[in-house]
Amino acid sequence: MTAWFTEEDLAATAGGPSFARGRDYVAAVGDVQPTALGVKACVRGTADYEVWLGRDGARLVGECGCPYGADGNFCKHCVAVGLVLLAGDGPGSGEPDVRAHLDSLDHHELVDLLLAQAERDPVLYRKLSLRAAGTSGTPQVAVLRRQLDEALRVRGYLDRRATLDYAHRAKEVLVTIEELLDAGHAAEARPLARAAVEAVTAAMSTMDDEVGAVVGVCRRTFSLYAKACRAARPNPAKLAAWIAQVKLDTPWPTLELAEFTEALGAAGMAEYRSLVRHAHEVGDPDRALAVRAMREQLAAVDGDLDAHVDILAEGVPSPKAFLDIANLLRGEGQLAGAIRWAERGVEETGDPRVADLLIQSYVDDGRPAEALAVRTEALRATPTRHAYANLRRTAELTGAWPAAREPALDLLRAAAEDGEADELVGALLDDGEPAEAWQAAEKHGCGDRAWLEAARPHGVEHPAEVLAGYRRVIDNSLVRTGRDAYREVATLLVELRDLSARCGEEPAFTALVADIRARHHRRRALLVELNRRDL
Repeated sequence: MTAWFTEEDLAATAGGPSFARGRDYVAAVGDVQPTALGVKACVRGTADYEVWLGRDGARLVGECGCPYGADGNFCKHCVAVGLVLLAGDGPGSGEPDVRAHLDSLDHHELVDLLLAQAERDPVLYRKLSLRAAGTSGTPQVAVLRRQLDEALRVRGYLDRRATLDYAHRAKEVLVTIEELLDAGHAAEARPLARAAVEAVTAAMSTMDDEVGAVVGVCRRTFSLYAKACRAARPNPAKLAAWIAQVKLDTPWPTLELAEFTEALGAAGMAEYRSLVRHAHEVGDPDRALAVRAMREQLAAVDGDLDAHVDILAEGVPSPKAFLDIANLLRGEGQLAGAIRWAERGVEETGDPRVADLLIQSYVDDGRPAEALAVRTEALRATPTRHAYANLRRTAELTGAWPAAREPALDLLRAAAEDGEADELVGALLDDGEPAEAWQAAEKHGCGDRAWLEAARPHGVEHPAEVLAGYRRVIDNSLVRTGRDAYREVATLLVELRDLSARCGEEPAFTALVADIRARHHRRRALLVELNRRDL
């Protein structure tokens, strides 16, 4: 099938991050098949996701079973399928024009064709039954409820594939309920939406760990019920009690109180506050986290920033509490308060995530010297390649890197004198200074992996200088056993073979391989790896 869109259309539909990540999944696209309005395909990875790419009028649309796609987003897997089509690797362009053929049929022929397919396709039959019961002049609520119960019933434990199938069925139910609601039948739609919420949340405990797609559907189900409640107001006290019970008993964080405030009204919100206050006073330890989440949501809905901070502060000294408070205050434009809490978090926990947030806040507040001071102190406390990279990144943001580089390297050099040269070698390589990295590795000595990282670029121009080191690393690798170790030995020998050939040391290399084969002739897996590389 020829693509009906351009790469620019694909990028605009997906957005920058998804489009960029989609390129990495092109090779994982398989089983591309044409459909009436597009294509379907399978994208393979740690999980296999079914993707449909099609058109809605002139608009490019896509559906995917991954968690991000289940929330209605055009995901990286959709992008990958689109890129395959654009590359001409999809179904052949000689496919018949199905739309033109269907346009040529009269109404009765189309009905007969669809019913004949529905007799063989239970999924299609379920979709048609839902539509028939929900879009007639008078909604058949009892029929819809039976269809809903059947579609959302769970029989035993669901593995990953069955879980994804359940998510698709649930989405079909939601589409029907929303169509009913949009057609002006809110009173009929509301109890159906609530039944869908209760069925989906109850089913989630029976599913495979890969439930991201169903969590997305669950969120949509709660949102749809909130929409139905706004259109057909239930008893506010009863709604408040139901929401409180769901928040206390359901482990899935899918109900957003803000979506229900309009339906609750003043009376319902007052009842909900009373229920939350009572749950907090009871102090049930098994529900402590749920109650705290309820109090947080209530404070957010009320716009009570001080109360929200106080609730989050109950989790101190957990790093997460400091992060949540600082992020909340940043989101509310309270940068000074965010900095105070982040400073306290760094002092009390030393957590690098809190330090990152503090540094970003310093930079946003126009205080680059303080941001650098935090990074420098972290490097002094733990002189590692990672801490050095963090300092460099922050200094580059503020234009202070040239002046800060040498003092930072001095801290790593001091650590190298104490036998920790790996970090200095890695930092110099990250700086794009392979010659300095090699000198540091030779001067101070370092671990095999750091030495190899420095030796590979150095060996391009100076192969003779790295031969002895390669032999040492290979000997060290031979101490270990197992397939991974043997693959590593074979890879290093291939590299050494090339280096030896470039400086006329082939006889020494041949003797080394013969010696390894003789000394380790009982390691059959090692010999297999050597044979595979013609060693």
